[in-house]
Amino acid sequence: MSSSFNPSRNVVTSLYLAISVAVGSPQVSAADSIDLLSDARAAQTRFERLRVYYSPQSWWSGSGPCDERVGRFCLRFGRESEEEGEDRPAPTPRPESEEITDAREDLLETLARIGEAIPGDPWVAGQRVSYLAETQRWDEALEVAWTCEAQGWWCQGLAGIALNGLGRTSEAEAAFREVLSHLPPEEREEWEDPSMIADRELSRWIRDLDEEEREREWERVWKLAHPLFILGGNPVWTEHMARWMLSLTREDARNGHAMRWGSDMTELLVRYGPVVAYERTREPMGYLGPPLVIGRYDPVPRNLFPAESAVLEPATSDPVDWLTHQRRTRSRHAPALARRIHTMDVQVARFRRGEDLLIAAAWELLDVTDNDVAAPGSDASVRSEDADTVQVTFPPEELRSALFVLDEDEMEPLRFMAPPTGPTGGVATAVVPAGRYLISMEALDPKEGRGWRSRRGTSMEPRHRQVVQLSDLLVVAPAQRPETSPPDANVEDQLPLDSLLLRAHPHTRFAPQEIEVAWEVYGLSGTEGVVRFEITATREDRGLFRRAGEALGLLSSRDPVRLRWEEGVSRSQVEGDQPYLRSVVLDLSGLDDGEYELEVAVTPPGRTAATSTREIVLRTPSDEP
Repeated sequence: MSSSFNPSRNVVTSLYLAISVAVGSPQVSAADSIDLLSDARAAQTRFERLRVYYSPQSWWSGSGPCDERVGRFCLRFGRESEEEGEDRPAPTPRPESEEITDAREDLLETLARIGEAIPGDPWVAGQRVSYLAETQRWDEALEVAWTCEAQGWWCQGLAGIALNGLGRTSEAEAAFREVLSHLPPEEREEWEDPSMIADRELSRWIRDLDEEEREREWERVWKLAHPLFILGGNPVWTEHMARWMLSLTREDARNGHAMRWGSDMTELLVRYGPVVAYERTREPMGYLGPPLVIGRYDPVPRNLFPAESAVLEPATSDPVDWLTHQRRTRSRHAPALARRIHTMDVQVARFRRGEDLLIAAAWELLDVTDNDVAAPGSDASVRSEDADTVQVTFPPEELRSALFVLDEDEMEPLRFMAPPTGPTGGVATAVVPAGRYLISMEALDPKEGRGWRSRRGTSMEPRHRQVVQLSDLLVVAPAQRPETSPPDANVEDQLPLDSLLLRAHPHTRFAPQEIEVAWEVYGLSGTEGVVRFEITATREDRGLFRRAGEALGLLSSRDPVRLRWEEGVSRSQVEGDQPYLRSVVLDLSGLDDGEYELEVAVTPPGRTAATSTREIVLRTPSDEP
């Protein structure tokens, strides 16, 4: 992603100017302090000029459409393939030259010398932290902040930048809370308002809130934007605050675009972070304006804000609402302890336990870093052909995993352990009162700084007595069974659910093969006699003409798999309203690739049928490497 100056729009308004008060040590006079500050500003200006001079050259990119205009800048997120209409990632920033690296070191040495002489000057301390942050030297940046003697909250804000970079999120939160407590009300609201970095629909909703609702909803939005609850604190909130603080250090300083700082630069920094590389462009014939410079952003950060629908009703949200990889996004973030957050394969199933809800999540870590896209309406993940791959070399002892359940109203995450049961996956369970929830299955490899997550909403209302209901369908790997057993036979009578969960698939995407489907029936108390069962697999991705023909009755619908059977149920099997657990093995090896809906229907004697469905995807593995 890159931004470039638009010479046709050069109106700029200054958002905020940090007041620099040069306070010298007892050995430095006021006049010498002014001279030293002047030397520091000259050194900083010289470095930014050298940075652009030694930056790589590229062809002028001022022509063509912008993905978005922000003030004077043209923002581009990458290119779109003309042949296939597919998005291609923006060019990766080229490594900076040795001359730029050496020039930055010279600048830091100069700023360190001047900073020791006038430790009370906020501008010098701010530049030192800003340039140390460019090279990820967070420990040194924190040392500068701790030794800073500027008046007010300035040094605390610089410490927050460094603490956030170190991944010490709770300490960074405390530092920024202190900063916010000293800001004027209008500025404090501007910093805390997430509307600048949320998508446009969510931003409009936030801005339309009543004044009384605003702060309460802000807090809720920030909780939902938390990238990984397993990290603790809220690294997106602290990074947001760090960017606002960083913008203050840049406002009264030279930048690579050689332009006066304006609100458009502040917005870009808060939304996407600082520019990590510049490129000089070859100006077109007859161009007489300022140098045309392209600023490139860090390609690692991803969109971490949910869609508006997920914020308004988390319990009805879909995995697609929580995707972290899109080409065009309003903002991008990367937590220090998990700079890469990937998609995780998860199959979620709900079961009743009296008045409580049992949530089971079978999970597996994907070996794809980017472009993971969840198929709408299903648990399957579809991987882009041009996705970058990464070797998953688990199990490391450091791997942490957990299932988090958030009540839609309280929004406080409850943590449930999810120990791995294999090299890259496992099963997590949580028991909570029936209600409306957001669930987040997460894993973290702190050694490599990578995280995985899968989020979605779920809900279950209290059950009405004497009403027959079914749990979700759970797809599991078939257990070993005698060769004489028919393919549709139950593995054993009344299987314990725990043993089935250990064999649960982490996804619902398979090659055409045998699968086992399990479910529980509730409300059979008092039932005695024959219960009818039926399971069907219906092709969902049928063509438009076939769907229309079936709807009009001109064509008969075709169910590739339909299985019916009856079972005698005695009172002793379901007394006390205990769940009635069943499973069946289906042979899908003869089916074509496509999307299918599994449906189980259960009809007790003299009562209405209850149904439950699960979408699956059949894909024959490709022979191509």
